[in-house]
Amino acid sequence: MSPDSRDPAPDRFANAGDIDLTGLTETQLNILASMAEAMRVPVDVSDTDGSDLASVTFIEAMSNLLTLHHAQHEEPLNKKSFEYLFKTCLIASGRPAQMNPSPGDESWDIREADMRWSLKTEAAKGISPNMIRIEKLMEARWVRESNTPAQCAREVRLRLPQHMRDYDRILVLRAFARPGAYLYELVEVPKDLLVRAFTTARPADFEKQGSSISFGANFSGSDGKRIFRMLLDSSVEKIRLWYQRDSARVHGRWLVQVDRAQEAQQNAIEA
Repeated sequence: MSPDSRDPAPDRFANAGDIDLTGLTETQLNILASMAEAMRVPVDVSDTDGSDLASVTFIEAMSNLLTLHHAQHEEPLNKKSFEYLFKTCLIASGRPAQMNPSPGDESWDIREADMRWSLKTEAAKGISPNMIRIEKLMEARWVRESNTPAQCAREVRLRLPQHMRDYDRILVLRAFARPGAYLYELVEVPKDLLVRAFTTARPADFEKQGSSISFGANFSGSDGKRIFRMLLDSSVEKIRLWYQRDSARVHGRWLVQVDRAQEAQQNAIEA
């Protein structure tokens, strides 16, 4: 998305002089100017067709916020940064949203109207383009006591659907390193499919592979093709998930020019 293709500014911003900058120091004004210069760097956006999230305003807000993040940081967004970014993008789209004030009580991260979102990030160096990896679907101390396939199946049928009642949708922000850039991919793992799989888990699904101390299970569709694998990781007491990307919903991809954004901001500050 180039600057020229973005939505025109609202009337109240038609003239930069309408923005009250009274009282800001020269340093503060220089920082604002440098941020504006960074946002002039185009972001290449793709694969947003059919998304109920990626409105024009959402796309622009996400493009700008990702650019501003990388104008100052080499590293991709972590989970907490993603929460703030996603909330801001929803609000910019006219969808009032809030962060979870008590994450220990309920496991949703962002709420908008009657929709509760669980957010995840993935940015490992060896990230797979074809497999979505969720490092922690939930904390699970109980996996240490699940010593047989029958116990694993029973606990999964009971605990996973109960945990997932706290949210309605699962969104993963994936970050792929590119030369001088980061490619971000926003994908949704269908909650309903996971819940159906967990509620029908059978002892025969669970086994230990190789020298692993933890039980895992593969879940397939009606055609026999594997959709995801789960691991009851007793070493860290959490549920891990590997989900086939072609069975997920893509909401968009953003190619952020990190080097150019940093250079634009630095040049503006030094000017």
